[in-house]
Amino acid sequence: MARRAWGEGSVFFDKVNQRWTWRGTYLINGIKTPKTLTAKRQIDLKEKVEKFKFDVNQGVFDSANITVADWIKKYLILFVQPTVRPSTFNTYTEKLNFVVRAFGERKLKTLTPMELQNFFNSLAIDGGAKRQGLSPTSVNTIRRYFKAACQAAVKNHLLTDNPVDGTKALRTKKPVIIVADEDEVLRLLEVAKDGSYIYEGVKNKNYITENEGTKYYKQCFFNVVNLDLATGLRSSELFGLRWQNINWAKGYIDLKEQLLIINGKYTFCELKTDKSKRKIYLSEKVIVELRRWKIYQNFYAEMLGDKFENIHNLIFTNTFGGFVNVQNFKRRYYFKMLSAAGIQKGFNIHSMRHTHATLLLKHGVKPNVVADRLGHSNATVTLNIYAHVLENMEDTAPNTWQDILKGENL
Repeated sequence: MARRAWGEGSVFFDKVNQRWTWRGTYLINGIKTPKTLTAKRQIDLKEKVEKFKFDVNQGVFDSANITVADWIKKYLILFVQPTVRPSTFNTYTEKLNFVVRAFGERKLKTLTPMELQNFFNSLAIDGGAKRQGLSPTSVNTIRRYFKAACQAAVKNHLLTDNPVDGTKALRTKKPVIIVADEDEVLRLLEVAKDGSYIYEGVKNKNYITENEGTKYYKQCFFNVVNLDLATGLRSSELFGLRWQNINWAKGYIDLKEQLLIINGKYTFCELKTDKSKRKIYLSEKVIVELRRWKIYQNFYAEMLGDKFENIHNLIFTNTFGGFVNVQNFKRRYYFKMLSAAGIQKGFNIHSMRHTHATLLLKHGVKPNVVADRLGHSNATVTLNIYAHVLENMEDTAPNTWQDILKGENL
């Protein structure tokens, strides 16, 4: 049997199996471990060997008994981080941390489909920081990300089979989209502008005091609601807006980035998709309100002096010029607005985006125009999300057709 050196290891043709074969070794924790690769053609075998050696140098094979935590860390760094946006990488990390907390010290190859299914099921019951249970959609995302991580382990010979393959995704329900009608929108804007909602639930009015910070928040958050209802911006887009994003002369927002919290820090990131980079035209009334808000913000900044530092030139800030804590905004202001305006429960911040789209479609704005305003990839996405609007509009079709033919003698 002829042998020939091929780097570290040897290559020969196995006449019994009629295959080219390479045998060599690689280090695992300082210990030499044998490895055999085969292929029908010598050129294919060489490619396999070169890829194997590259993977060894990248540290993929540094442990035959790698733990779940160690593999996920390597997977994120080697396979995910170079291929996705920072915001997406942050999502991968957050989701896979659920797996790390549950199985981090376990050897990756010891995981079984049955225990993983139990794990996914339990996340829907008591997963989350407050053990409130995760939505089926969130659980399925965790499952999908871990399945991809295990599949990468299979391809890199750390697993023979993917244990997630033996599990089932949780059943999901189509999310209920809650929107406000025209009257509710007007009522919400009236309440937000009046500002008295801030004292909703206060029993003893003698304890009510209003300072400039309170006045600032009232005007700030009216414009938050007014602008979001008028544009359908995502929350990350809305609170990441800077004054330079507004083209005053032509009356539009030039949206280029979003604001996310990554590793506990506020970070300006690329938008969700390329289509999310867009120009959103504003009505004259919205422009007027934004001009008033800018004037007041400048006045307030001068009044506070060095205490107000809006270094990012944000449109919406806290009372010291920093980023708005969205959770605090919802708890202390937004939910009170909804209560005072009599808006149904479940109308969250994202519902303002849904309301914007729904009312435009209802009043005859073309789906492709709505899709462009929302930053959807195409009108089909928009129609799939807001199909209920079209179903309701179907009731008006016969009368509309009758109006079209009015006066015709048929």
